[in-house]
Amino acid sequence: MSIQTEADRRKLSAEWARLGGGFTVEPGPLPVDIEDLLVRSVRQAPADHRLFFVAATWLGVHHQLVDMRRLGRMLADQDGMDSAVAGALLSVANEIAGAKRLETAMRHCRPLAEPRVLFERTASHPVLGAFAREHALPLFVRWGLWHDEISLKLGAVRPIRWILLHCPELRLRALLGAGLESEIAEALREAPRTVAELARISGASYAATHEACSRLIARGLVEASSTESHSGLALSEPFAAWFNAFPDVVRSVQRTAA
Repeated sequence: MSIQTEADRRKLSAEWARLGGGFTVEPGPLPVDIEDLLVRSVRQAPADHRLFFVAATWLGVHHQLVDMRRLGRMLADQDGMDSAVAGALLSVANEIAGAKRLETAMRHCRPLAEPRVLFERTASHPVLGAFAREHALPLFVRWGLWHDEISLKLGAVRPIRWILLHCPELRLRALLGAGLESEIAEALREAPRTVAELARISGASYAATHEACSRLIARGLVEASSTESHSGLALSEPFAAWFNAFPDVVRSVQRTAA
């Protein structure tokens, strides 16, 4: 479902501008929850051709900064047009990336049972709507959508160096990867926690969380911690010192148990 208010549209544009996503507006001042931004962009995309292709292009270029496991969980909760648009957006992104991790996220998307024109403005014009239907590309038809061209915005997407300079909240993902290990490190930055607590926060299984913690321990980034009130895991002193050297490297979202 499309977002209706101009304020919502401006907020989306400002968040993409912060990420180097090709909107000529003042970048948002706060850390961006990338996965949530992608889901909100999917909902608005049928009403905004540029938003769809900027989001798809950015994702194709910078998919390594996106937590695909978390994005997949969020996309599994979408249905109807939102789910189909998400599948199309991921497919366009994968025209750039050719990455299995994007294909994994696509498995959570479902095509429309009754095909329709992708963009509202095209659908509102009988001639343009008929052209989109007759010349629809297989990439869009796969998701029950009709659209006749792919408008990548490669020239509008900033490089990774620019993003890490302007979005310090993403430096941890650049270092550890956008996945469970980063989620664990972000959670441990707040307080020592047990593996079970980390599993609840991340939504991952206990086994997967334990394995990720073991990798972080082996690399000297996490260590056992014990106090009078709590025993579990904490960031190692050197890694915590690195965190504290960059006070703007903050958690961009609050994780909740799946």
